[in-house]
Amino acid sequence: MTARPRHTLGWLAGRPAARLLAAYAPLGLPLAFGALPVYLLIPHLYATRYGMSLALLGGLLLVLRLADAVLDPLIGHWSDLWAEVAGSRLRLILAGIPGMILGFFLLFQPWQQVGLVPSLALALAIFYVSYSLTSLNYQALGAELTQDYNGHTWFTTAREAGALVGVLLAAALPQFLERRFGAGPGLDIFVLVFALTLVTAFAPLWRPAMRRPVTGNRKPWWTFYEPLRRPPLRRLLEVYTLSQMGNAIAATLFFFFVDEILHSKVLAPLFLLVYFLSGALGMPVWLALSTRLGKARTWSSAMLLSILAFTSAVFLGPGDAWAYGAICVLTGLTLGADQALPPSILADHTDYDSDARAGNYFGLFNWVAKAATALGAGIILPLLQWSGFRPGEHLWLLSIAYAIVPALIKVAAILLMELRAVEAQSTVVLKKGVAS
Repeated sequence: MTARPRHTLGWLAGRPAARLLAAYAPLGLPLAFGALPVYLLIPHLYATRYGMSLALLGGLLLVLRLADAVLDPLIGHWSDLWAEVAGSRLRLILAGIPGMILGFFLLFQPWQQVGLVPSLALALAIFYVSYSLTSLNYQALGAELTQDYNGHTWFTTAREAGALVGVLLAAALPQFLERRFGAGPGLDIFVLVFALTLVTAFAPLWRPAMRRPVTGNRKPWWTFYEPLRRPPLRRLLEVYTLSQMGNAIAATLFFFFVDEILHSKVLAPLFLLVYFLSGALGMPVWLALSTRLGKARTWSSAMLLSILAFTSAVFLGPGDAWAYGAICVLTGLTLGADQALPPSILADHTDYDSDARAGNYFGLFNWVAKAATALGAGIILPLLQWSGFRPGEHLWLLSIAYAIVPALIKVAAILLMELRAVEAQSTVVLKKGVAS
C-alpha cells in the first residue's frame, strides 16, 4: 500500500468552496432515493406481492444488471465525447432524468397487459440506462471540480451525505404512504415525490461554476478498457467488486431476514432508518480518519468493523429486534466509508493519469459495481431456493446466506487490499495543486 500523504491542515485540508459543495451535494439525494427501492425493495415486492419465484427473479435481475454493467463503460466513454462538445456534463446529467422517472413509475405500476416479467424487464432497462447516464456524469463532474487528494473526498462525502438523506426518505416513505393513503395511491405519491426531488435537486447544478471542461486525450470507443492496464486501478476495482458483492447479498436478503428470522416485518423501515442515519453520523468520522490513515486503510478498517458486527446476526431469532437494531447502528456507521472512499480513490486515479477522462474511469467503476451487485443478487436467490429454503422452512440457510456469506466476501476484500496497493500515487496528485 502506498504511503499516505502528509497534511498540515488536518481534515480541513483541500476543502473546496462551500458554495460548490452546497450546489453539488443535493442531487445525491434523489439518486439514492430512486436506487434504494430498485435494489432493495423490488426483489421482495415481486416475490411476495406478485408471486414470482426466487429463481426466476434472481435470473432476471442477474441478466439485466449484467447488461446494465456492460453498457456503463461505453456510456462513460461517449459521455466524455459529448461533454467535450457541449462544454460541460450538465446536459448529460439532465438527459437521464425523464427516463428515471418513467422507469421508476413502471416498476411500481407493472404493465400487466404485456405480462409481469416483460414489464419488469422493460422498467428496469429504462431505469438502469437513464440512471447510468445521470449518475455517471454526476460522479465524473465531482472528480473534475478539484484535483486535490482531500478535495476529492470532500466532494464524494458531500454527494454521499445527500445520498444518505435520500435513502432515509426512501426507507421511511413507502410504508407511511401506504398506511396513510392505501397501497396504490401511496405508491403513486412515492413516485411523485421521487420525480419532484430529482428535478429540484438538479437545479443548483445549473450554474457557471459547474461547467467544467472535459480534458484528456480523445480515443476510439473500443479502447475504453485501457485504464485497466494500470495495476493500482485494477486492484482497486477488484477490491470494490468483492465489497459490493457482499453489500448486494445483504441488501437483497434484508427483507427476507427481517420477515422470516426476526418476525419483525413491521419494523423493517425503522431498521433501515437506523442503519442509514448511523451512516450519516459516521461520515465525518471517516472523512477525518482518511486524512490521517489514508483512504485505503480507513476503508479497510471500516469493512473490518462491519464484519465483526454483521456476523453476530447469525445468532438472532424471533424477538431479537433490539439486538438487530444494535447491529444496524454498528454496520451503518461503516457505510459512509464504504460509499465515499472508493470513488474518492478513483478520482485520485483520474488526476494521476494525464490521459484520463473522468467519465471513462467512472464508467469502468460503475461497471464493476453493477456487475458485482448483479452477481450478488442473481446468485444468492437461486442458490437459496435450490438449497431448500422456503418461507418458514430451513431458516438456518437464510441466516448463513445473510450474515456469514457477505462477511466472508468482505474478509477477502480486506486481505486483497492489504496485499496490494489500490491508491493512486498521491504524492504526485498533491503536486498538481488544488482547483476548488
